[in-house]
Amino acid sequence: MNPVNRLALFVSQIVFSAITPLLLIPGIAKLKFTRSFISFCFGRSYGNRYQNIIDSFQGRYGLAMAEGLSKAKEIAGGNISVVADCGTGTGFVTRQAAEQFSHATFIAFDILPGMLAQARDNCKDIPTDVFHVQADAFALPLADESVDLLLAQNTMPCFTEFARVCRPGGMIIYVDSSAGWIASNAKRLVEKYKLFEKVVSERVDMGFYVLAQKAGDDKRLNKLSIVGETKQQKLANLLRCPLDKTKVSIKENYLHCEHNHQYPIHNGFPVMLEKNAISK
Repeated sequence: MNPVNRLALFVSQIVFSAITPLLLIPGIAKLKFTRSFISFCFGRSYGNRYQNIIDSFQGRYGLAMAEGLSKAKEIAGGNISVVADCGTGTGFVTRQAAEQFSHATFIAFDILPGMLAQARDNCKDIPTDVFHVQADAFALPLADESVDLLLAQNTMPCFTEFARVCRPGGMIIYVDSSAGWIASNAKRLVEKYKLFEKVVSERVDMGFYVLAQKAGDDKRLNKLSIVGETKQQKLANLLRCPLDKTKVSIKENYLHCEHNHQYPIHNGFPVMLEKNAISK
């Protein structure tokens, strides 16, 4: 590893290791200051250079997620039809998961439009349906119990919201690629939510994963289906208004919910943020 990559890896490890424990504490993660700080780091400081950080791991960045995905596949088999990637960033995790669940539909969220643009470019050759939506992980524009598998790597987790959108028997995989030393603490923090029937954690190389499974019959997972004659219609049927969780429809360059909230479509991305809602 050359000196520049070695330094980048070292700095990334320090940053992620310091931040991750704090982000697992709901009271801290929900603070406006915390979320603004993380958005600033990933949007301006790291944004266009994040792929360089991934590259600096020299193939180790995805090891923890790979183990988590393997565990999820062991539990659910091929019965994963809808996968959400929260804080998709460059789309690295979407690509990784699509190799394991090649017949699933993916919906990738990020609050930063610049990261979504990178993710869309990096995922354009994935053969299955992949949708990219600008949204807040603390107010996902999805219906209750609408996702089989939810993924979140190196991002702010909101386990109450993640549990809301997961089906009975559905799973959440939370990963940090650098803070392996807190694996057991992360597991305990997730268990404190009392939202999941099963929580497992494992340290993998420099990082860790936590897999949390909701109570319920995992055989129901294969009943989820996405209807729509076009890709745009399928996306509209997946999404819900982040304010009131009602259904949405696409009209011109806006998504309209049943209570007349409108959300713009900008550069091809639905902007499903509460602050961007237009009331009619």
